[in-house]
Amino acid sequence: MKKTISLRGFSAYRIWTQRPSLEISYLPDVLMIGAGIALFYGVLVVGRTWLGPFTPQVEISRSPLALAAYAGYSLLRITIAYVLSLAFTLVYGYVAAYNRRAERFMIPLLDVLQSIPVLSFLPGVMMAMVALFPGRQLGVEAGAILLIFTGQVWNMAFSFYASLKSIPNEMREAAKVYRFSWWQRFIEMELPFAAIGLVWNSMMSVAGGWFFLMACEMFVLGSRDFRLPGLGSYLQTAASAGDTRSIIWGVATMIAVIVLLDQFIWRPVIAWAEKFKVEQVESSNAPRSWVLDLIRHSRSLAQIRQKTVHPLGERLMLHFSRVRSGDEVEQTGAWKMWLARGLGVLLLAAISYGAVSYTHLCATTAGVRICSVSPKNW
Repeated sequence: MKKTISLRGFSAYRIWTQRPSLEISYLPDVLMIGAGIALFYGVLVVGRTWLGPFTPQVEISRSPLALAAYAGYSLLRITIAYVLSLAFTLVYGYVAAYNRRAERFMIPLLDVLQSIPVLSFLPGVMMAMVALFPGRQLGVEAGAILLIFTGQVWNMAFSFYASLKSIPNEMREAAKVYRFSWWQRFIEMELPFAAIGLVWNSMMSVAGGWFFLMACEMFVLGSRDFRLPGLGSYLQTAASAGDTRSIIWGVATMIAVIVLLDQFIWRPVIAWAEKFKVEQVESSNAPRSWVLDLIRHSRSLAQIRQKTVHPLGERLMLHFSRVRSGDEVEQTGAWKMWLARGLGVLLLAAISYGAVSYTHLCATTAGVRICSVSPKNW
């Protein structure tokens, strides 16, 4: 008898049914390597530009072809500002939550700073950074990043502080029973408990950074032009010229960047932070992310975690969990006290230098503006 050949005998169907599953696929590794190479190249290009001399007059092109580079510049500034905001949040919120003396003035100070508009920081921060890095493009870039930082950091710090204050007493008692060190409490209890609130407030903070982008990337004071290439300066230039077509292109690019950030950054982080939710019954509609699934099936990232991240975390845990004697604790306290004093002196010297440089720059700028006015208009 002849064997009938069905559709399953064709090679196309056989190839499709025998395709490698995601667990053994090299697609995540290829994507990760490509993203790493692109990121490394972008850092080299931006570093060469930022460490170069200051560009007095920056021409902002209204061509749609320049939008990709402008979006990259703006995204990098917002990313650096967010990293600084996150570091400030962890330190400031931790100190305010566990030091009652510092809490009395740190929380009201944070509330006052939060109420100050971002544009109020603009002249002072920009002039101070330019005076701190004279003749370098890095000064203007640092000023723009710090301005974005002032629009991001406050609600994140409040969120982390409130999360530390609301940790249940049962969890704190369990940490005492197991004799957790401060590092173990921070990694195993405090940071996971505050993760969900920190993630959602981070999304709001980054959204605020996009909102103030136009003011942070384009600033003119007297004869000095402090404009930077980016989406904010592109939209501001297009609006000043009345170019509706360029405005539409700029807004569309910003929306596209925000959507990509949502898919590749925020949704994976939200799905990852879901495991830290404290609830009695498991949620039936937990958030999922295809990017997070792709990352979890990456062989290269799994090897990196196994050979570098996990051993480093274990060494840190063992180092901070070591029980110290009374003499070691006393020596450590004295060392920390002298280190704090040295850092305070350095900070005071840096503030004094910045104030003197800022005063000199303001005097120079005022002199230029006065000289540019004719005697008839005095």
